[in-house]
Amino acid sequence: MNDKITRRRLAAAALGSAAALHAASRQAPAPAIPLDLNAAKEQGRKYSETLAKFDLPMSTEPAFQFKA
Repeated sequence: MNDKITRRRLAAAALGSAAALHAASRQAPAPAIPLDLNAAKEQGRKYSETLAKFDLPMSTEPAFQFKA
């Protein structure tokens, strides 16, 4: 038996598995995650307050700048 795989067989296998994944994803939609903006803002505010309690020296800041 030949252990080598041709490019055509490899492409057919890839296309076949991609088609199977696409068909499976269309059958079972993912559950929707409810978006609660007020809860997200409140959580962000709490995180900001917690981080503000710690005094960090300037030397802990990264040594780079973002430039647009």
